[in-house]
Amino acid sequence: MLKNIVLFCVVLGGFSHYGYADNTHPIEEIVWLQSYTPPFHIDKDSHAPQGGVCDNLTEQLIQTIDDVKHTRLIVPQERINKHLNEGDNVCFPCVIHKKTANDVLQFSTPTTVYPPFSVLTTQKLAAEIQARHGNPIKLIHLLSDEQYVYGQAAARKFTSEINKIIENTTVYRKASLSWSSENESQAVIARLSRGFLDYTIDYPFLGDYFVNHSRFKNIVSVPIEEDSRKFVLGAIGCAVRAPNNFATKALDKINKALHKQVLHSPAYINSQRFWLEQSFPQFSKYYQQQILNTTEPANVEITNTPN
Repeated sequence: MLKNIVLFCVVLGGFSHYGYADNTHPIEEIVWLQSYTPPFHIDKDSHAPQGGVCDNLTEQLIQTIDDVKHTRLIVPQERINKHLNEGDNVCFPCVIHKKTANDVLQFSTPTTVYPPFSVLTTQKLAAEIQARHGNPIKLIHLLSDEQYVYGQAAARKFTSEINKIIENTTVYRKASLSWSSENESQAVIARLSRGFLDYTIDYPFLGDYFVNHSRFKNIVSVPIEEDSRKFVLGAIGCAVRAPNNFATKALDKINKALHKQVLHSPAYINSQRFWLEQSFPQFSKYYQQQILNTTEPANVEITNTPN
C-alpha cells in the first residue's frame, strides 16, 4: 500500500537545518513529498498500474538520479506546505510551473500539461448554474452568489488570479473548507456529490477520476471564464528556503534527468495521457509542443501507444 512507503522521515530531526549557506556542500538526500490526494497520488492497482498523475514521474526520477538518497514522505497537504515553508530539504512533484522562483519554491523545467481549472458541480446543478452565470462560468459572479455553497480542501491553491478572486468574495469567508488529512480530494467530492456543497474548483480530470473510479458518478465540470488558457504547465518545486542552496542543486539533477530520460519515456507519457486525455483531448498536442519540442532529443514524438 502507498501509505506504507513512508519511512523514518516523519521524524523532523531527519531534516537538516543550518544557519549558513554552503554552496560547495553536495546534497545527499531528496525527500519527495506527496499527499494522499487522488488522482495525483494513489495506490497502484489493476485500474491504475502506473499510480497517480505524479507517481510515475517521481519513480522515474528516483531511478534515474542514482547518486543521492531518495525518500518518499506521505503527509497531508497542510504538512507539505509546512515542510516547504520551513525550508526542509524537500521537493514536491505536483506544482504549477512558474518561470521564476517565489519565496517558497524554485521550479523545474515544465513536466506536463494540465487542462485549465474548472468548476466542478453535480449534474443536477450544472445547467442551473450555467443559466445564472454563463458558460463558461463567470467565476467572480458565481462566488458572489450566496445561493450556492462553495467548498474546497483547506490547503488547496489555484492560479494567482483564481486565488485572488476566491479570497476577495464574501462567499469565501463562508466557504465550507475540508480539513480532512485522509484523501483530501475525495472528502470534497463526497460532500459535493451528496449535496452538502454546490460546487468546488479543480481540474476537470479530478472529476473524471471520481466518476470513473468511485461511487460519486454525478460530478461534471464546467469551464471558467477567468481561466481561458489552453493549458497549465506542471512542474516540480523544491524548497527555496532549504539550506546550502539545496533547491538549485536538487533541480540541477532533476532537470538533467527530465531532459535525458523521463519526459521522453513512453511509460511516463502514457501515465499522463491515462489521467488527462479524457477531459483534455488536446493533451498530446500540447505535450508535444510545450514539453517535447523544448527538450532533447528533438525527434521524439508522441504516438498513440495504448495505456
